[in-house]
Amino acid sequence: MEFALERYLDDTSQQHLTLVLRSRTNEAHSALTALDAGERAAVTAALAHALDEVQRIVTARLAEPPITG
Repeated sequence: MEFALERYLDDTSQQHLTLVLRSRTNEAHSALTALDAGERAAVTAALAHALDEVQRIVTARLAEPPITG
């Protein structure tokens, strides 16, 4: 079972991120596949919030001037 969210950080399609939640064991797969529609929506919302935070961090780094030696 896998939940994945993708997002472009800019308008050029150069900066693309994917955040994935993937079950790695039979037990985890069973737990994720047993979620009802509302629970799956809640997982997706949690991942969207996490991706918002990742985007905030990465976008701030991209806005900084490059470090030159």
